[in-house]
Amino acid sequence: MRSNDEMMQIVAQRFKVMSEPLRLKILQLLKDRERSVGEIADILHLKHGTASANLNALAKASLVAPRREGTKIYYRITNQMVLKICEIACDCIHKEIDAMVKMQDGMEKF
Repeated sequence: MRSNDEMMQIVAQRFKVMSEPLRLKILQLLKDRERSVGEIADILHLKHGTASANLNALAKASLVAPRREGTKIYYRITNQMVLKICEIACDCIHKEIDAMVKMQDGMEKF
């Protein structure tokens, strides 16, 4: 069993990998199905190498897993909980923005 310090290192490393907006976009693309590197590159208007490098970083953090089929490599999310983390973060931000807008609207009435 891993120590608490080791677990915190793993969590921090995964959050660090997820801190890149492009990688979050890639995770969103993979939420419903696996996709090839080329398909991801095309959808996000990236060079193949850029898509591949970011997918490799996500794979190294165990957030996605590759599958080779002939000359193509397909990626899938390894654990749907990573999407739940993104969803929770987005919900929190939406609530913060809504609260700021309400507060600003209230200040404009005075």
